Amino acid sequence: MQFSLLEIESMSLKHEAVSQQNLTRLPTFRLFPYSCRYCVYWESTKNFDEKVPQSEAEKLKSEWFKNTLERFGSCGFIVCRNCDSVGYAQFGLPKFFPRVSEYSSGPPSDDAVFLSCLYVPKRELRGMGIGKCMLEIVESDLLRRGYKAVETFARKGSESSPAGPLEFYLKHGFSVKRERDEFPLVRKELGRR
Repeated sequence: MQFSLLEIESMSLKHEAVSQQNLTRLPTFRLFPYSCRYCVYWESTKNFDEKVPQSEAEKLKSEWFKNTLERFGSCGFIVCRNCDSVGYAQFGLPKFFPRVSEYSSGPPSDDAVFLSCLYVPKRELRGMGIGKCMLEIVESDLLRRGYKAVETFARKGSESSPAGPLEFYLKHGFSVKRERDEFPLVRKELGRR
């Protein structure tokens, strides 16, 4: 079921930029370390799993945000519905995400901002327009700041990816830049529909 932006507004969706003060509001779900609050997949090339203390993962996430906010500015949004975190977007220059070098469809372009995460954790809320709303927030923020393009590694044939499925991005104006595996690099020139 797809909702219009007016209906999304009536769902009481609000967004806020991620800061050092609200990191604890990042969505948490299922098992550690897969919750957004503890996920440091893109921020490090180390393997983080359930054996790593949550406090260590949380500290690394906090340090990443502190450094990225200082060097890049706004680099993430939390989307809330009735005070509950229902979505999360994270982005920055490709150099802030060491794991991008491990993807065979990469690397992302130097002239683009890399979208590492655009995620709606609760399956029952997917397909309702929340992801589209988050993408529009990210694009608007980047365009206002003078960035010309955004890229991500989308997943073919599955929604089980923090960045989201390939079909979602193709539907919203992205095109495949490079495809060498199940995670093609997709790109959108900002300001185009």
